Amino acid sequence: MRGLLLVLVGCPSGTLEVGETGERGRDSGGVDSGTDTADTGVDPSLCDSLTPLPLDRPRSLGTFTNGEDFTFNEDGQHVSVDAQGNLVGITIDGTQQLLYPGLGTTAGIHMLPDGSVVYADVLNNTVVNVDYRTGDFRIIAAGLSYPNGLDVGRDGMVYVAETGRGGLRRIDPATGESEVIALGLEAPNGVSFGPTWDDLYVGSFGGGAVYRLQREANDTWSRPEVFALTPEALAPVNACAEAALGTRCAASYYGLEGECVSSELGYNVCEIVYDTPACVGLAVGDSCVTELGQQSIESICVETSAVEGAFCASAPAELVEPCAGNEQGSPCRLDDGTLATCTPTFEGVNICYPQATDYSEYTEPCVDQALGAECTVESWTYPVHGVCQDGSTFGIPGNFCWTAPSLGGEFGMLDGLNVDVCGNVYATAYIAGHVYRWSAAGTEPELVVDVRSSWIPNLHWGNGVGGWEKNVLYMADRQRGGVFPLDVGVEGHGEAYEVAP
Repeated sequence: MRGLLLVLVGCPSGTLEVGETGERGRDSGGVDSGTDTADTGVDPSLCDSLTPLPLDRPRSLGTFTNGEDFTFNEDGQHVSVDAQGNLVGITIDGTQQLLYPGLGTTAGIHMLPDGSVVYADVLNNTVVNVDYRTGDFRIIAAGLSYPNGLDVGRDGMVYVAETGRGGLRRIDPATGESEVIALGLEAPNGVSFGPTWDDLYVGSFGGGAVYRLQREANDTWSRPEVFALTPEALAPVNACAEAALGTRCAASYYGLEGECVSSELGYNVCEIVYDTPACVGLAVGDSCVTELGQQSIESICVETSAVEGAFCASAPAELVEPCAGNEQGSPCRLDDGTLATCTPTFEGVNICYPQATDYSEYTEPCVDQALGAECTVESWTYPVHGVCQDGSTFGIPGNFCWTAPSLGGEFGMLDGLNVDVCGNVYATAYIAGHVYRWSAAGTEPELVVDVRSSWIPNLHWGNGVGGWEKNVLYMADRQRGGVFPLDVGVEGHGEAYEVAP
């Protein structure tokens, strides 16, 4: 039996709008681990007695799946997708049940109030609803741009981050109707509501930032604000906040060339520019030359669901042609015989991309440079800016230029995101193996735990069924397929419905 969870907690305050560059999350008074619980329905003593941080490194509960995300069902099962793409349910003692075969690669996953599962299919750019009890399988949204993290609101709607678009979309799982409610986000990934359900938090995979949206009148949402930052992160800046329409800009952290446009939400954002003029009068597969970057590129005309009509790909023809008509992940071969893999660019074009063995173009910009120093890599299109990182994490000798501003280590790469009943926000910096917590006021982050894993993508509180405790935050260890229990001393913000134990 399910009923709505109506948990009240104070609203966070003190945020920056996208585009502001002042210090955010920096408090000269040090770390503030408390939460402003005035005028809330939460017992202040509960929020003032959280487990002291950082936590000791927890022991894994055992092997579950290597899926990017997971959820808990009413049968007390950890529900996720295994290495074969099957939806499986696993009890806390390791008993496994096949729930639905052959779902493929998934990102965010969640239970809907009716007990079915909704998930983001990143390969097919869709959001899918599957009821493993009845076998019903429905695509509820298609044509998205790398759908990633998601949450389900008290309104029963699915809120999903589109990493490639830099936006957040709301989808009605019953009708498939959807609308974009936020744009201008830097590589949005993790999504979580706050305990009042009127605050919505989104983590930046590239910016080391957590954004916040607030519900307004007529069920609209405010412009995203920078709520908090990880240590040393570069504050995301909306390059189009003050620029004239048509101004060239870097579209999100990927370095793709874009231009400032007026969005349907009433504020200016930087959108990727697709060179459709270069393919006027040409068919898909015809040769073309694009001049969008700082050099001419001989390529071919392609098409994706992200843009109407054919456009000239911003990659050399010898990389695009071997993957024409092939799916992502398909093997391909370059002209010199090198075996490679069809890998999508953020234009949505598959290119034949070999595993690099010569990293000189990435390491040379960081010779004699300190970690965190700004750097530039000359790509086949135009210079791509980044920061100098320790290459050992990626198997690269020496420091290298990570061509996504503020990605990696302490600089960002936030993946999972969740909020407790007191309004504290938790996020995983997955490559660094760190989990951070900010109070409801968005103050300096605390380190919750440091684990020995290079991929901790998501984290969720238990639902109180089958031994999955409500006051324990469970975190995926994708590197080993395990689950880490984090006893933070407080329950999560709750679900849109409650599962009876």
